[in-house]
Amino acid sequence: MYHQVGRFKAMKAHRANYCDAGRFARQMRLLAMGRFHVIGLQQALSGLFGAGPLPPRAVLLTFDDAYAGFVDEALPVLQEYDFPATVYAISGWVGKRMQWADSGMERPQPELMTAAQLRAVQAAGITVGSHSQTHRRLAVLDPAEQAQELRDSRSELEDLLGQPVEHLCYPFGSFDQHSVRLAAQAGYRSAMTCLRGAATRLDHPLLLPRKAISFGDNLIGFAWKLLVKHRPKPVLAAWRRWAADARFEQDNELLDALDGQGRAPATNSAQDAHGVQL
Repeated sequence: MYHQVGRFKAMKAHRANYCDAGRFARQMRLLAMGRFHVIGLQQALSGLFGAGPLPPRAVLLTFDDAYAGFVDEALPVLQEYDFPATVYAISGWVGKRMQWADSGMERPQPELMTAAQLRAVQAAGITVGSHSQTHRRLAVLDPAEQAQELRDSRSELEDLLGQPVEHLCYPFGSFDQHSVRLAAQAGYRSAMTCLRGAATRLDHPLLLPRKAISFGDNLIGFAWKLLVKHRPKPVLAAWRRWAADARFEQDNELLDALDGQGRAPATNSAQDAHGVQL
């Protein structure tokens, strides 16, 4: 999970929202040289929840908020290595500056991608998903407000991009049980959280965990997250239990849409143990 990629002054707070451009380039080089397989979102979903296999050391790259800096700082590096990625855009803020909803956050307000930039990165092979309509914390909204954020963002981005928008990232990592069900009802096939861990077949497509890459992560820290830090946090384990116990009306429909064959049978392979590094 990345947010901004660029050149920033040293910082003590909000470090997970920034990645130095030089470090990002070195991280991507490590993935290329270290025999990792950087895959796209569709392949990840098919491998996790369908019949398609996952390659060893599978990695999925995601970028929240759709910052304009992605075009100049991240995209050229991704193209150098032919790496796919997914960018999550806030439909109501396209072409504007980031409007931090949290009071007291003394942070720069960087520009977000314009409609033309979003269409350009999509044409370059980057998947564009929804990050809601106005980047509000879904868990504090009532179900009707949540439904509007999810539904309207999808329709607005589809109008802008001219293609279906089927993937979601919960803003601020904020969601509740209503959010998951409403995401399914809105037609999303996957949703990223800020729950920490590697995605496995224990997860639900609308409750995917990720590993945050922070401003302070050097190559050793980056490699540690890729190769060692797989154990799920307790909150992720709790959501996995909820998803396993819950009954989603559209569960079979969601899984069938991934590859036409539904969920793959569970195995005890190392691939299942480690899954995809989101």
